[in-house]
Amino acid sequence: MESSKSISESEWKVLEILWDKPGSLIGEIRDALSGSGWSYSTIKTLVARLVKKGALRAEDSPQGKRYYPEVDEDESRRDETKHFLERIYNGSVRMLFSNLVKGSKLSEEEAEELMGLIDKMED
Repeated sequence: MESSKSISESEWKVLEILWDKPGSLIGEIRDALSGSGWSYSTIKTLVARLVKKGALRAEDSPQGKRYYPEVDEDESRRDETKHFLERIYNGSVRMLFSNLVKGSKLSEEEAEELMGLIDKMED
């Protein structure tokens, strides 16, 4: 697959289900997305798109096609984060952290964790 940049928000929801439960049937994916309001055909379309993009693979089984992620979850999240950082903050981690700190009330524990991450980045 080219990169997670080409995965839509809706497709991410399908991927998250399959990262959690690889080898799911389309009906199991539909059940996991029951609160989404999406029709069965919409879910089939999302799965088919992900297969076409190479993000999922389909394997025949006696119960029907089972779907497996072909992209690593951690790597995909890192790629998506880099894309977000480039698109929204022109690649500036400083601007991202600044907005996170200004826009939220951090607990002491969260502030310490962020400082630890910054220290690791500097090493």
